[in-house]
Amino acid sequence: MACDVDDIPRADLSDEVSVRELEINGFRLNGFRLNGFRLNGFRLNGFRLNGDSGTGNYIDLEMFQLHQGWTVTNAWLEGSELRVETSIGTTLVGTQLVGAILHFGLVDGAPKKRKVKIVGATAQPSGLWLYDLQIKDDIGAWEPLCMNAFGSATQAIMVGEVWDPETGDRVPAASGLVTLACRDAAIGKCAEWGYHPWEWADHHQACTRMVRADYCGDGESHTVDGTVIHVLDEIGVEDPEPGTNYAVEAEWGPDGATCLNFEHTRLVGSTLACDPGACGEPFASGGLIQSGVTAL
Repeated sequence: MACDVDDIPRADLSDEVSVRELEINGFRLNGFRLNGFRLNGFRLNGFRLNGDSGTGNYIDLEMFQLHQGWTVTNAWLEGSELRVETSIGTTLVGTQLVGAILHFGLVDGAPKKRKVKIVGATAQPSGLWLYDLQIKDDIGAWEPLCMNAFGSATQAIMVGEVWDPETGDRVPAASGLVTLACRDAAIGKCAEWGYHPWEWADHHQACTRMVRADYCGDGESHTVDGTVIHVLDEIGVEDPEPGTNYAVEAEWGPDGATCLNFEHTRLVGSTLACDPGACGEPFASGGLIQSGVTAL
């Protein structure tokens, strides 16, 4: 079953949804933009992120500017909360970082400069931190870093992992890498649903495959925004809603679907390069998360 994005009530985009009915099922891995140059993450500790200097595809954090005027000596994540240590030994967290500006040197054929400003920071009841971020060129105007499906500014979640934008794979990397994951795309959406990658790394990765209907785990999406899905797991993050009937679409692991019922897929005029086999008893396939569609 699919529904048009405009028909999705905004109330159903909240944090406290146990079954993902009427949830925008975004097909992007990560929704943030750098004026059209899409990246999957960047370091917060002054080292190179997302590639090396030979690839022509990386960002350097050149300066972390605090509105208090202090010098930053270290920055790291605790879960999704950004923490910054200053030269006077003070640690700033949460809303204390509102007004901070991150200066980047971006290489994409030619050197460029970008700035990201923290304009808001909000802690959710789950402990997840949401950051309102803006971006600009040195000479441009500040613009929202993330936009949702309604065309409005939305927050980002800071995640201490990076992903390959082509394959959707979580990339093994040294510590200090951070993804600015927009709430309307798979990485941020799965963290907000409760699959925190710093707690449930494999469940989070399985969720990013599920959200994008990446059945074969090859980075190819087979869904469109606005598709209705139900979500269930065995760890208590997502529980079935009483009185809700749905047909099992698939079960998911970090590498894609571990089983699949083709009659209930979200395939949009395409075929698959893999055949995971039909689903049987719940979670007998070894999957970590189960998805379903509304049963008529």
